[in-house]
Amino acid sequence: MRCKCIKKINIKMLKNKKLIILIGVLLLVITCCTTFGRYIYDGIQTFYFQTKKFYFNSDKLKEQTATYSLENWAGAGEYTININMNSIKNNLLSSDTDITYDIIYQCSDTVTCQITKTQGTIYSSTNTDSFNIVVTPNTSFNDGDTVLIYVSATSTYPYEKTISARFILKVGKIGLSYEITDEEKSPYLEFRITNTIDYYTVEEAFDSYQVGDRLDITTYLNLPDSKKEKCYSAYITLTFDPNIVRLDLTNPSYLIKENETNTIIDGNSYISGYTYKIDAISSSMVRFYKVNPANNYTYPIVNETSIINFESR
Repeated sequence: MRCKCIKKINIKMLKNKKLIILIGVLLLVITCCTTFGRYIYDGIQTFYFQTKKFYFNSDKLKEQTATYSLENWAGAGEYTININMNSIKNNLLSSDTDITYDIIYQCSDTVTCQITKTQGTIYSSTNTDSFNIVVTPNTSFNDGDTVLIYVSATSTYPYEKTISARFILKVGKIGLSYEITDEEKSPYLEFRITNTIDYYTVEEAFDSYQVGDRLDITTYLNLPDSKKEKCYSAYITLTFDPNIVRLDLTNPSYLIKENETNTIIDGNSYISGYTYKIDAISSSMVRFYKVNPANNYTYPIVNETSIINFESR
């Protein structure tokens, strides 16, 4: 009797296992079919839109939500996300009808977001439009804290299509941030640095001040130049490959450099890096000429890594 009971239990367990496996296979098939079906639907929809010369695109928003991560956000001051819209497929094809669209956005509770508009029109006469989202902290941050911004645009005429993106701002060193502004076919790019640190640090003792003491901006500005030289808000070091970009030697930051490094290319010496001081509560723009103007080095909202290495202290 006991053997029969055990046998019945084993048979029941085996049936349950088979049922579980069957359910798992069915779920996998359903998931795959749903994903594949969605892929087919998106392809058919895109083909249909193209036959109607309907192109609703953006440099940052995509049909499959794009994700961009800014790893060096200062966590202070305003940060602007510029989003360019267009109705262009390529150099030869563009929409011949105005396209209207709505914009929605969501931000983390730790910041306040302001958008320049919630509705837009891509006119057929220009095939371009744009809007900005300005992100402002409403609390204090620590290194490593993150902020999430979600943006989507949905065309309302002549057809409906949604494109979107997710922006992750991660606090690097408090007070310092940088980005690259560039576009295809531009002969140069601009490397922009923002310093929201509101004090100076003594690096060489003078008068009653010791190394490491902090001076507010007013105190610093009242010092003679000989003593200002013994203080700094931040040191910025930029390094780069002159095979890719070359420094504009008229740039003000280079003219006040502390030191530089060089690389020899085809017998010629090119600057490959330099260090300079940046003032408190200020910004700095460094121009680099591109060896290949066709490339777009925009960072972080296009490329995930910067072609120019940034270090600070």
